[in-house]
Amino acid sequence: MIPLYAFLEGDTIGLLLLAYPQETADQLQKKLFSMARTRVQPNGEYFVLFHGKVMDRNQTVAGLGLSALDRIDIRKGAAK
Repeated sequence: MIPLYAFLEGDTIGLLLLAYPQETADQLQKKLFSMARTRVQPNGEYFVLFHGKVMDRNQTVAGLGLSALDRIDIRKGAAK
């Protein structure tokens, strides 16, 4: 497992997200929503950012080269 700092737009705190190398950006997003569901209700589209770049929904943690304590951000809206 790879521990990642994860920040969800609209949430008041950052969370430690444990990710597997084969998990996709879409799976990370769903996992983070599950963790933050008491504070943020998902509505509409969201996308995942890593180093300021939009992650493809099907790209894996390993494929992106994410390592321990890297930061990802989940932002509301359509990916640009």
